[in-house]
Amino acid sequence: MNWNRINQTLVLTVLITGLIGCESEITNPEDQLIEGQVVIDATSQVSFTYFTFADGGSLVSVTDPRSSTDWDMAFRRYGVKLNGGVAGPGTVEGANLANNAGAGDTEVASYTPADAEAAFTAVTKANIATATFIADGLMADNSGSWFRYDPMAGGLVANPGAAWKVKESDGGFSVFRIAELNMMGEAPLGLTIEYRHQDAGGALGTINTVEVSHAQGPVFIDLASGAAVPPIGCGWDVSVLPFTIEFNDGCDAGTFPLDPSEDFNSLTKADDAPEYGGFLSLISGAFPTTVEDANGIFWYDIEGNRRMWPTHNVFLVRVGSSVYKVQINDYYNETGTSGFPTMRFEQLQ
Repeated sequence: MNWNRINQTLVLTVLITGLIGCESEITNPEDQLIEGQVVIDATSQVSFTYFTFADGGSLVSVTDPRSSTDWDMAFRRYGVKLNGGVAGPGTVEGANLANNAGAGDTEVASYTPADAEAAFTAVTKANIATATFIADGLMADNSGSWFRYDPMAGGLVANPGAAWKVKESDGGFSVFRIAELNMMGEAPLGLTIEYRHQDAGGALGTINTVEVSHAQGPVFIDLASGAAVPPIGCGWDVSVLPFTIEFNDGCDAGTFPLDPSEDFNSLTKADDAPEYGGFLSLISGAFPTTVEDANGIFWYDIEGNRRMWPTHNVFLVRVGSSVYKVQINDYYNETGTSGFPTMRFEQLQ
């Protein structure tokens, strides 16, 4: 995949006055509006690929996305985040125009390139005034990113690649993940938690584990001690049921998802998240993470063939005073490999 495969057109609006007079009376271009299309290698399950609208639009390498404003959008598989809110230090915001959000699965599966073109062309500068722009924030991870289906194992296994910084009920902090699931066929028997505790003002300690059995209902855990405790007041941080993890939000306990660039084992602190949601959290914004309906970018498995179908929804992305319309038109490259979304963009102001 050539990451530099990017087609861009520079649209120059030139206002010419006084053509009867001399050439010196011709003014400079007043506006320089960009448009283009880029195929993005978003195949990694861990790392994001970064895009900027600067200089006509291009893919960029970013060493530390938490401190860099060199990127505007980030892509990983079918997920998109913007450089603003809790996702980055920028001020980028987005708006989902949801032009096809009401479509059914059969309609989405029947969309043609002409339908995508019509939806994209229909969005103009006039749409900006009525759009609701939002920055990326935290929402509950109802998808259960801490476990996954493993075809080799023939069942569900833990996904320790998903981890969180945790604000504890007593003012301490920790990093937290599910290291192992104990399954009997499809029945969950228990799980293993890995965590590293940090006293307020201190540093993260060594890795500790907690073995949780589902035999006796919900288990409430104090991460400062690693002990199962009664669910009284602020004495507990996290509760565990089969496929359900909750935090003691009544005592300000909460989570922030680790960035893929952060290593669970070598991280030194967990008290530096921009905010902590009172639930097992994920970052979400104008670009929905859902692939189960037409609200997001893709709809998955419409025809039972495990493919992603583009919804051709159009989004607005605001970077400073500039606003761009963007549309994701594909999820596969020319050889049919998944994880290569094609994004079309055009500057509106």
